[in-house]
Amino acid sequence: MNKERAKEIFNSPEMINVTHQDREVYIEEVIERNEMARIHPVDQPNVNQEVPLYELKEPQQ
Repeated sequence: MNKERAKEIFNSPEMINVTHQDREVYIEEVIERNEMARIHPVDQPNVNQEVPLYELKEPQQ
């Protein structure tokens, strides 16, 4: 996923499906300086990690 799309999803008032390694995640923050994102699994809000933006995917419609 590119940085601009990640920022759009992060700022969206709607929940937009995003996956990391085939698991649904929520983007908590887009870290622009190193093109990373702080995420957590939708079903585990206390499990945070930072991942490269290129590892995030939007499921195909």
